[in-house]
Amino acid sequence: MNNGRGTITVFMAGLGIGIGIGLLFAPVSGEDAREWLAESAEDRLKRIRRKGRRWVYQVQDVLDKSEDRVTKVLRTGKNALDSVAARLD
Repeated sequence: MNNGRGTITVFMAGLGIGIGIGLLFAPVSGEDAREWLAESAEDRLKRIRRKGRRWVYQVQDVLDKSEDRVTKVLRTGKNALDSVAARLD
């Protein structure tokens, strides 16, 4: 079974080879190609950051809801134990 690092390494090597071949056969000048690559990379980085922030907000929401549920269950359990203890007295 492949580990995550090996898969990422192979992907990055393929990406590098693809970019290199693309630059060799590119129909635009080197300066234009570099500008396009920089803009594309910047746009993708912004998208990744946005997705990362959304993911963090979703995880925080799930944790908040889980905390509320656990608190409710504990409170219900405590009330049940208090009720049983009151009957025993």
